[in-house]
Amino acid sequence: PLKENGLHRMYWGFEEKGVRRPSRSKTNSKYEPGGVTVLPGTYKIVMEYQGAKDSTNLTVKYDPRIPVQEDILKKRYDLLKQIEQKFDVTYRAVEQLKEAKKIAGYYKKQAKDIDKDKYETLIKRSDSITKKIDGLIDRMLGKEDNRQGITASKDPSAISYLNTANWYVSSLMNEPGKTEMQLIKNAYAKIDPVIADIDQFFKNDWAGYRKFTESQKLSPFKDYKPLK
Repeated sequence: PLKENGLHRMYWGFEEKGVRRPSRSKTNSKYEPGGVTVLPGTYKIVMEYQGAKDSTNLTVKYDPRIPVQEDILKKRYDLLKQIEQKFDVTYRAVEQLKEAKKIAGYYKKQAKDIDKDKYETLIKRSDSITKKIDGLIDRMLGKEDNRQGITASKDPSAISYLNTANWYVSSLMNEPGKTEMQLIKNAYAKIDPVIADIDQFFKNDWAGYRKFTESQKLSPFKDYKPLK
């Protein structure tokens, strides 16, 4: 809701509920992400604000100034929904990696604070697992670049291929052609192997790290000798 001239106005951008995109930074937005633009048709709009709730039917029509067939809109919509599902998978994959990295960092700090010599192996294994996590995130999102000015990456990230496919399909005004379908195919060919490696990482590397870490039974308590 937006407040204008003392009145609260609510807006709908004619899009469905969307999914979040993968990112290194933490998402603090309270609003759900916008998704694919809805197809022409009649929709029931339900609005709720400060305990008040109301609904109405709304008919959405395509801009009559732009000649485009409804079956083209449907094909574009279907392709965008497929791409959206892939974005959702990449988001959840990166969030899992970020959570795992946070856990590894926590145990490394605990080990160093309690007894860095006693838990030297755990510290090293935490560093190793974190490096693997960073590598997987880099493969999906690209390496972090702190250079100033206009720079270009020589190695496009996996997600950049999906962004490109999404942009091309979103701009479609004609029947989806070889270009759009090839871009989607290329994006999946880049992303799917990374997703598979992330699954293997959690199945093997992370499971082994977890088992070892839990076996260490980190405890700040020490045995004290009697005072003399």
